Amino acid sequence: MKLSVCIFTFNHEQYIAQTIESVLRQITHFDFEIVIGEDCSTDGTAEIVRAYQERYPQKIRAVLNTINKGMMQNNADTILQCRGELIALLDGDDYWTYPFKLQRQAELLDKERSCTICFHDAAVLNINGQFEDNLTCCSNLKRTIYRFTDIISDVSILTNSIMFRRSALAGYPPDWFFTLNAPDRPLYLLLSAVGSAYYFKACWSVYRKHPGGTWTGQHYQSRWLTHLKIFRTVDRHFDFRFTYSFRRSERLICCLLAYDLLKDNKIKRAVLFFKRALGLHHHKICINRMTLRFLIMLAGRTRWSPR
Repeated sequence: MKLSVCIFTFNHEQYIAQTIESVLRQITHFDFEIVIGEDCSTDGTAEIVRAYQERYPQKIRAVLNTINKGMMQNNADTILQCRGELIALLDGDDYWTYPFKLQRQAELLDKERSCTICFHDAAVLNINGQFEDNLTCCSNLKRTIYRFTDIISDVSILTNSIMFRRSALAGYPPDWFFTLNAPDRPLYLLLSAVGSAYYFKACWSVYRKHPGGTWTGQHYQSRWLTHLKIFRTVDRHFDFRFTYSFRRSERLICCLLAYDLLKDNKIKRAVLFFKRALGLHHHKICINRMTLRFLIMLAGRTRWSPR
């Protein structure tokens, strides 16, 4: 089989039908299967998924968990159920908007054999159900080809945008995968270590922000700390050969967490993470710039003294 579309879902009763319909509307010159990992939802998600499988038995294969496995195990298990040469991922609360998305991405991977991944931009639908004006998920990206160190440092890939070669999954998931709390970034790092990533500068999907989202629903400290743990864990996986790039990313995350903590008036914890960022930095000019911004923000929040 040429391609598998892999959908992860849990408590997406409000969204899953739109997600599945957006896949069924895809126009391709090849057959593809839809594999849905439904993680024992407590709402009506499983019933909706089951109904779609009954309507499209030759197209949809539902993996209906009888117990809640959790995000990490459900994602890994569902990916491993895929039979296609290529795999496209989609969360059950997002959806695709471009009917030729799968065809364009598959053609690219057939042509560019050095690429293991291709991905695209996505529009952002906020918690109020409105699209963010002039804001897309990858608006900062300028190039088309990205390497492993780019994915570490500067590139965030949306789950609803990625397509990759199943052959690049050798050894997936490693044992350490289940110690983390975010399945997507570790996977993309493992895939991009095998080959390059191609970026389509086009919005072909919608990323939905809502309180029940597995990522946006988390507290900001949890999100930033998850990033830090991923960097340390994956750096160790690659025997510290890319430590410089991972430390660069850690530094950025520590700064962003420190700034968010300042906004939240958690002054001492903000200073702690800012000191950690400085300890990871090797460039004096950048340290001065970072320090100046942090001190300006600190002065605007409190007269607190570190003594």
